[in-house]
Amino acid sequence: MKKVYIRSNGCIDNLLDGKSYKQYFAENGWEIVQSPAEADLILANTCAFDKQHEDTSVADIEELKKFKNAQLVVTGCLPKINQQRLDQVFDGISFGPKEREKIKDIIGSDREVKWKDQHTIGDDDISELPHRKMVHQVAKLKSRAGRFGKYILPNFEIGELTGDQEAFFLVLGEGCLGNCAYCAIKNAKGGLVSKPIPEVVEEFRQGLAKGFKRFILTADDTGAYGQDIKTDLPTLIEKLLEVEGDYRLNIYHLEPNWLIKYFDYFLKVFDTDKIDVIFSPIQSGSNRILKAMRRPYTVEDYVACIRALREKLPSLKIWNQFIVGFPGETDEDHADSMKVLDQVSFNVVQAFEYSDRPGTTASKMENKTPPDVMAKRLKQIRRKILLKVNLKKLKPIGRAS
Repeated sequence: MKKVYIRSNGCIDNLLDGKSYKQYFAENGWEIVQSPAEADLILANTCAFDKQHEDTSVADIEELKKFKNAQLVVTGCLPKINQQRLDQVFDGISFGPKEREKIKDIIGSDREVKWKDQHTIGDDDISELPHRKMVHQVAKLKSRAGRFGKYILPNFEIGELTGDQEAFFLVLGEGCLGNCAYCAIKNAKGGLVSKPIPEVVEEFRQGLAKGFKRFILTADDTGAYGQDIKTDLPTLIEKLLEVEGDYRLNIYHLEPNWLIKYFDYFLKVFDTDKIDVIFSPIQSGSNRILKAMRRPYTVEDYVACIRALREKLPSLKIWNQFIVGFPGETDEDHADSMKVLDQVSFNVVQAFEYSDRPGTTASKMENKTPPDVMAKRLKQIRRKILLKVNLKKLKPIGRAS
């Protein structure tokens, strides 16, 4: 029996894609092994969302190509986002997410390559990702502690919201309708392709039958769901909520323009207590920078939506994100981002440095933010996140809620 070793990094979607490959190899009679030293074929499923993830992917390739016992194949986003850098370290077979059918020729199979058919992330799927392993371990500790778990790291909400333990992922499709100046994911995944509503509802029912209670709706552009098949996200959510059961829905990657567009609907449906987490990343608190990013909304509209949600639904958990140091960002623009944290409250906020992605509009912009300035601003906003978001969750023992 031939053996394959598969390593994935990056976003949840990429980890689930890695599981799809594992399933495909297993269906074709291959054994999935946990060490590249045991393999006949090694599949590196890469990420290149930003330079940090790209660096990790390149380091993986450099490590894995040392195993001369196996053929190395590279897939994921790196081949389509930065082929030039990949060529510097690897001269073998590579293909992107939209070219997954090539795996059939590589292993000599005529079986259909099923896609977006995996829904859970287990410990085996994150064995090479220390940060996710830590989230799993702490979440398990809190769960085992029962009613006393709330006293263990009470500000660990970032792990509980962004972690994948005990969650069932409903991947709504692939690709997006956006055209953000800094993002190269569209180069790898293309335009929007949505799953039909009946297929999503059936997967939801399967998850319920297996005992799952937390369901995460995710995609590259979740808010755009259905625009290519003459439906929309509110219609899908209505169909899901028609299903009875003890469950909660989390909505990831709900871009602010879609939150604003569907806001009246969301304000009503979120009040059902079936939806308890949304991830809607503002990216910048400066309208000038948002325009340069090609993000089609204003800070004022976004803040108004979040404030209204907070007033009506105080228990709703809201996750936000900022990009620091976009080309042309001034001290005033950065200060505007910091002000958003004063205007409304969030349960989780992440911030990371801007990095050029090959071929993007932003990569060709002048007036790049110097690295030292970017680092200083990142430190400032993370300090504010610590004070305004994380430390607020710390409560004396006996008062955790």
